[in-house]
Amino acid sequence: MVRPVMKGRDLETLVFLGRLKEVKVEYCDEEKKMAKVVGITDTNEEVETECIPLRAAGKISTVLKHYIRLGVGKYIIKQSDLSNVTNVDTIEEEEGKNE
Repeated sequence: MVRPVMKGRDLETLVFLGRLKEVKVEYCDEEKKMAKVVGITDTNEEVETECIPLRAAGKISTVLKHYIRLGVGKYIIKQSDLSNVTNVDTIEEEEGKNE
């Protein structure tokens, strides 16, 4: 199975959109100096980064795991939530109100 290759910031975007559910790190070489971050989306599709230094992969995965645990994807305004959102520029001001 071929996984789509993304940058770390693209995986972060998936977390913000609420699409990434799990993150893990896989080694790329026998010496364990290079690794890649593998993410599993809400549709059970796997995406990965390129092979990057282990320290960078660890930092990316740690940040993504914290974001997932905090549930930042739940705070995104989605199309179904727009019924409660109003644009302040289109609301008429009360007559007789002086600024």
